[in-house]
Amino acid sequence: MADVLFCTDVFFAANEARLRAIAPELEYVTLNGEEQVEDADVGRITMTFFSHDAWPERAGNFFGVAMRAEKLQWFHTMSAGVDSPVFSTFTDRGVRLTTSSGSSAAPIARTAMMYLLALTRDLPAMIRSQDRAEWNWHRWDELDGRSVAVVGWGPIGQEVARLADAFGMQPTIVRRAAHGDEPYPVQPLSELLRVAADHDVMVVALPLTPDTAGIVSAEVIEALGSRGLLVNVGRGELVDQAALTSALVDGRLGGAGIDVTEPEPLPADDPLWAAPNLILTPHNSGSTDGTGRRAAEAFLANLERWVADDDLFNEI
Repeated sequence: MADVLFCTDVFFAANEARLRAIAPELEYVTLNGEEQVEDADVGRITMTFFSHDAWPERAGNFFGVAMRAEKLQWFHTMSAGVDSPVFSTFTDRGVRLTTSSGSSAAPIARTAMMYLLALTRDLPAMIRSQDRAEWNWHRWDELDGRSVAVVGWGPIGQEVARLADAFGMQPTIVRRAAHGDEPYPVQPLSELLRVAADHDVMVVALPLTPDTAGIVSAEVIEALGSRGLLVNVGRGELVDQAALTSALVDGRLGGAGIDVTEPEPLPADDPLWAAPNLILTPHNSGSTDGTGRRAAEAFLANLERWVADDDLFNEI
């Protein structure tokens, strides 16, 4: 019996030739616009690729189909993080789950540097001045020479450290334990409070797990100090959001750039919106035109391995 791939119409149209070259016997069920997928087709599906073009508008429809696919054996997602409870509904059924880890690392790391450049140059205030046609001269701070704790050493953290080094910063890797081959000094994650007190900047790029939830506590935020900068491109639940808001409002933290909040979307009446020295983006730091292409390549590489009955990349 042939495998049947469930994917979007957009992904299939862009990659049909590659797909047929890799797996000539593969059959397809596509999510076409907002159309519903017939039950008979849902029952045939054995693998899925949740591609970048389905997010966010068609995500609910896509996952609804995948959850109804009783013959599903393998689910590949365009994302790196799979902390959403929806993914456990598949792994609990014995479905193999693979990610596109690394496909969004470059744009996310560049977004982190954008936050730091903007905060040290007080870009939000300059934009407000431009809106009012006010010529407000301001002396900028530099990133050069500042110490930055990169919390998490996956593809995003590695790229953040590389870019920070290129900007003249002094990176420290913060991970559970040193492996001995790291290009920068390493501090243990268990010492995050001490690390915060010893560094000018903290960039958080951790996955969300029961052990990391709330790891950037009020005490860690306080330790960064009134000139310290905090960047979070991991998950909102990693940071004590109430403490972050309070520290920004009171001037006990120099500034923050965050791409993730708890909850998402952030309610319009949440006080975090009005916090000073904050740059807030709507969980889109990795959403570029190149990310979708890299995620597709990650799936296609795994499809080749599936056909060859080899181990899959980035399997959870």
